[in-house]
Amino acid sequence: MKKSLVLAAAAALMLSACATDFMAYKTGTEITAEQLAQFQPGVSTQAQVQAAVGAPNRRESLNGKELWYYDFNKIRHVGANVNEATVFEWDASGKLLQTYKTGSTARTGNALIDAANGR
Repeated sequence: MKKSLVLAAAAALMLSACATDFMAYKTGTEITAEQLAQFQPGVSTQAQVQAAVGAPNRRESLNGKELWYYDFNKIRHVGANVNEATVFEWDASGKLLQTYKTGSTARTGNALIDAANGR
């Protein structure tokens, strides 16, 4: 009996620790902080980024710069949802200027994600 209680408590602890992402609904390209740290402004090229994380979800041109967006959404069963974009800014020669993450406030076009984010 004591052994089964210990096993049940351990199982509950393990489940609660990973419950925030267990069977979470995910769309887009998740780029972690570790992945982002491998790209250096003035050094990294567009080809290197595409080889490492794939093609961007969307691209824009702004004031002579090219912006690549990697949108990512995660709807969790427990805890806060994630709705972000990782942005790569490029100069005209294709050299990386800067990278950053931003929260997205726009509608995604996906009814499930938009509803989960209150839009």
